[in-house]
Amino acid sequence: MELVLNQELETLPEPVINRHFTNNGLLNTNYKSIVKDNFKTSTERSVFSIKQRVKSSQFRMVNHTAAIIKLSVFFIAVIAMF
Repeated sequence: MELVLNQELETLPEPVINRHFTNNGLLNTNYKSIVKDNFKTSTERSVFSIKQRVKSSQFRMVNHTAAIIKLSVFFIAVIAMF
């Protein structure tokens, strides 16, 4: 058996990859319109409407203790700067 070191190798062409990308976005207009319609026509017993009511009640309530602590930390930070 002989070992040939200086042998020219045949080069193969690179495969051509065709990529087709569309830039529709995650929330297309059809999906947005369905979500808006579902939001408008949600029933009171659906999970979504229950979650929305809980969130809205949480946003309406003000935690006075947290507000006082935040304001006092802010004023202490302002005083410490001067």
